[in-house]
Amino acid sequence: MQKTALVVDDSRVARMTLSKLLASHGFDVMEIGSGEEALSYLQSDNRRPDIIFMDVMMGGMDGLTTTQKIKQDGTFNALPIVICTGNDTEADKSKALATGAIAVLSKPPEFDALAAILSKLDTDKPVVIQQVPAVDETALVANVVSIIEQDLFPRLQQDVREMAEDISHQIATDTAEKMVTDQVKLVVENMLPAIKENLMEQTTQATEELAQQISRRTAREAVAKSAEQAVQRAIVDSDISSQVLQSLSLEGTTWLRHQEQQLQSQLSSQLEQTITSTIEQHLMTALVPLVSPMVAEQVNKELAQQADFSVLIVEQMGKRLSITNGVVAILCISVIGLVIKAVT
Repeated sequence: MQKTALVVDDSRVARMTLSKLLASHGFDVMEIGSGEEALSYLQSDNRRPDIIFMDVMMGGMDGLTTTQKIKQDGTFNALPIVICTGNDTEADKSKALATGAIAVLSKPPEFDALAAILSKLDTDKPVVIQQVPAVDETALVANVVSIIEQDLFPRLQQDVREMAEDISHQIATDTAEKMVTDQVKLVVENMLPAIKENLMEQTTQATEELAQQISRRTAREAVAKSAEQAVQRAIVDSDISSQVLQSLSLEGTTWLRHQEQQLQSQLSSQLEQTITSTIEQHLMTALVPLVSPMVAEQVNKELAQQADFSVLIVEQMGKRLSITNGVVAILCISVIGLVIKAVT
């Protein structure tokens, strides 16, 4: 009975390459494009494969996860699985074998490496010798030709067409990338002289502007310095400092005298008003209480001695009061005069 191999890979070209090698070893190959499809295929009523070739890097469920799920199922855990990978380091091999795989096949696969794995698979299985019945060669040839015409040719044409499409797509992609790269390179080469010239013009213009700014600044600084030196020399030559000081001293003396006179006048006026009112108030407040008892006492004495002359005494006392007020006024005026004289 012909052996069956299940090839699980998301790359059509990789599936076709491995399928051709397996077919040369007498395997009937079933191709599947993902780990999910592989699990569905095994769980269906399809023919159980003798060996599974599992790619590692696939969209969706990766090959290592798919292998672990197959090994966890008691129905399929005895199926031999070969991990196919482009990373053939010791760490990758150890990781692949840890999932339960029997071997690791490097991509792209080589005939001798595949033969070694298949020979190991054959030695692990018991050999059963069966008697081969007689075969009608004519019928067998006719049957093979019919199978080739009905099944193999259409599949081969489809595979060749798909492979050609993949190769054409890859060639078109590479050609487009090369064309874009060449076009970009050509555009850059054409633009480079203009860019250089533009940069040189901008650099030259910026340098000239900077030189002009530096020249103007230097000229302004030189003019300012020359003007300062000229002013200093003029001041020294014409002795402006002593003249200015003399003029300021003369004008300051005149101004101070004028201010002193104004201040003296204002102060005399204010003092005259303030002192006059203050002295009058003080005299009225201090002398009247002192003089009034004395006058009253004298009046009482006179009244006691001369009761008959009351009217006359009253008149005399009025005169005395008038004299007293006059004396007070004279004293006030004298004091004011002395204060004003002392101030001035």
